[in-house]
Amino acid sequence: MNAINNTEDACDNHNSHVSNCLICGSKLQYLQSSKELTCFYCGKKEKSNIVCANDESHYVCDDCHSISSINYIKEFVINTVIENPFEIALSILENKDIPMLGCHHCYILTGSVLASLKNKKLFNIGNEDIEEAFFRLSKQAVGGYCGLSGVCGIVPACGVIYSILTGAVCGKDIEQKITMGLTSAVSNAIYELTGPSCCKAYMFKALEIIITDIYRDFGEVISGKDFEIKCGFVELHPHGCRKEKCPYYSGVIFNVYNNNKFSCISEGTAENENSLTSSNLSSSSSSASASFAADLNAGSLVAGGQLENNKLDAVKYSFGENKVKADSAPC
Repeated sequence: MNAINNTEDACDNHNSHVSNCLICGSKLQYLQSSKELTCFYCGKKEKSNIVCANDESHYVCDDCHSISSINYIKEFVINTVIENPFEIALSILENKDIPMLGCHHCYILTGSVLASLKNKKLFNIGNEDIEEAFFRLSKQAVGGYCGLSGVCGIVPACGVIYSILTGAVCGKDIEQKITMGLTSAVSNAIYELTGPSCCKAYMFKALEIIITDIYRDFGEVISGKDFEIKCGFVELHPHGCRKEKCPYYSGVIFNVYNNNKFSCISEGTAENENSLTSSNLSSSSSSASASFAADLNAGSLVAGGQLENNKLDAVKYSFGENKVKADSAPC
């Protein structure tokens, strides 16, 4: 325990740059083959593929790179009373010590959605679920591995949210299918936004998708008003902002229709249209989620061993009661 506390103290009390090398601000070098390096802050030796191009002694391990931000994010989402997940996420990003890129965006996404559900008193979400979600994220959201493995940590972050809502674990049926359907949709959306990568764009898009899917799959609206998303971090991007190629550069409006369908449209489109149609809908739907919604509406979902007949509240209650801790259900 002392070793953990010492590591947290070392990582929480350093000044750092918000992009590139945390020590000197120089560009980072991404190695094709990993090499053993020593963390500048905690002294841990480990193999890594990411080093400061100016000085290899400036290596910062993933724990030290993220722990200060993650501690702040966790404290914020546990204590906030804000209900809109967009507002929660953007409030966290106002902290100038949050680095431009990194897996802390996975924690912002997950914390914002779960805090929203907790504050709206949905799905029996409590602080223990936020703690559980952050634990699960630590197993798959690892800095730099988006480029090394082709999987952005935002993808498992969305899976963590849905697995907590549904009680999905290995061996479950529809619970695991709907969760994987969501992560497939998010992965595909991130693919469309890549070149180069941007954690903030991925997080914004994932928020759009998961808010839409929570409405479609569970009938709950957690963002009940139009919300503008316009990136203010263009100059901070160490790899170069995609600018016009990114929808959030000019700004988009996440819109709630009168019939409670969702879309995300450009500001220019919004200024020129008095009304929206279903053709503007965000392409976030996955076949698994759509199938789940169809089963739900048809009353064919089996929950808790009983056939439910159009009882959305009963299904939600069953999911909320079936939450499973990660270390209790190994694959």
